[in-house]
Amino acid sequence: MKNIRVWAFVVAGQVAATLCLSRAPAGELQNILDKSKAYAVLSRVKHTPAFHLEPFQPVQARKEAKGKKWWYICDGDERIGLVTTWLNHVELFRFSPEVDKGTKYEIPDVYHWANLIGARLPLRMCGYHSPVPPVDSFKLTFTKKRGDTLEFKSDQRHKKGYGGSTEYRLAWNERLGYVLNCVSHFAMPQPRQIEFSNLLAGRVCESRDDRKLWQKTVRGRHPDGRISFVHHNPVNIPVDDVRAGGFVGFATEEKMNPFVETLETSTPIFFATCSQWYDQHIVMRPPKAKEADGLYHLRARYRLLSVPAPVAHELEAAAVPRNPATGQSSKAGFLQNKVNDFETFVPYGKVYNGPIWQHINATEGPAHSGTKSIAVRGPGPGEVKAASPIGGGPPIYGESSKRYRLAAWVKTQGLEDGGAWLQVDDVFFNWQDVKATRRTKKLAGDCDWTRLEVDFTPSPRDPFLLIKLCVEGTGRAWFDDLELVEVAR
Repeated sequence: MKNIRVWAFVVAGQVAATLCLSRAPAGELQNILDKSKAYAVLSRVKHTPAFHLEPFQPVQARKEAKGKKWWYICDGDERIGLVTTWLNHVELFRFSPEVDKGTKYEIPDVYHWANLIGARLPLRMCGYHSPVPPVDSFKLTFTKKRGDTLEFKSDQRHKKGYGGSTEYRLAWNERLGYVLNCVSHFAMPQPRQIEFSNLLAGRVCESRDDRKLWQKTVRGRHPDGRISFVHHNPVNIPVDDVRAGGFVGFATEEKMNPFVETLETSTPIFFATCSQWYDQHIVMRPPKAKEADGLYHLRARYRLLSVPAPVAHELEAAAVPRNPATGQSSKAGFLQNKVNDFETFVPYGKVYNGPIWQHINATEGPAHSGTKSIAVRGPGPGEVKAASPIGGGPPIYGESSKRYRLAAWVKTQGLEDGGAWLQVDDVFFNWQDVKATRRTKKLAGDCDWTRLEVDFTPSPRDPFLLIKLCVEGTGRAWFDDLELVEVAR
């Protein structure tokens, strides 16, 4: 496989161009920064990093995390980031040593994509949008462990002759702070699109209003030159082609606004938003021709940076709505710490910090308040059907230090061989990873509107809360005015 520090575009067996990372042209985001009045007046901060790695081994509850490697990225005495083979990512907690100075960033004993501290990029390519065989082997090598830059490389091999590598170089920029420069290369026997990177930041997808960070995803430029934004919302899940040098990121907070800017790619790219975590899949289209070695190749140069708040405000103001739709969507949602009466659906033009329902919706019919409820029909004797708000958008976060009440008004009809109830499960890594379950009493037969409720304290380690509207047997039930609220301990 060719050295990924050299870009070789092969046409009819001839090298058409060779480009080095240091000579890469500016991407579209840098072009915008260069014209920005706010960027022009930013102070230039001279700083010579003293990067080094601090290996450590945090306690992790998940058995699969045992034996994985962890390193804090340090600048002098300050911890500024993380490299780990547990989640296979590099994460920057901050983009300046002066922000949150002295913070130790202790890793919780359940650490995953939902409780990240900072902004992260994966160490492996080939995420959700990559139709290639699974990874067969993976290797991480630090090529410069200390000094004014930090450099490392990941290599991955897949079954059936697929494989690739990415080089990372962390450096200081006088206006932007820490910048992580990346060069990726993937080779394959068949032409496939490859998700070569993915941007996610802690608290971008959040069901608790007081903990939510960033309200919008900003991306550009579209083929027609636009910069667009979407509010974080489970019905705003765009997929967009972008021009060469395209960028995507989250805006706007005062301390950090993480963006990925592509500098050069060997094929066109598109951005796709995850329907649950709002992470940004960054994907290259398939290559069209084999190179001299008989393989298809994809190459990309890109960087992770934080856009300073004054500039991010300018960028946000210049962006236009990605979706011009206003008013309500056709999807019922669920909001934590509110009564969900299902009379209104998830709106298009604003932030909505809650999920939508999976495979079911609120409909006209019997209702405790208003005219809508969620109707669940029983699947038959001895069987249970459950409706849950897990159709997209943030999961419901539980905090082990708090106490909650799950409650709703329920009406049943014909449930002689079963019943209806509310249930809430504690889960961690997927919806089947259930650690605890609580249920209300069961309503059977024909019952008019009855309030069901259960109080509980979540399991240790702050699980997600999986709400279920359950119906067993033959018949049906209607659920209305559903709420999950904090109560006094």
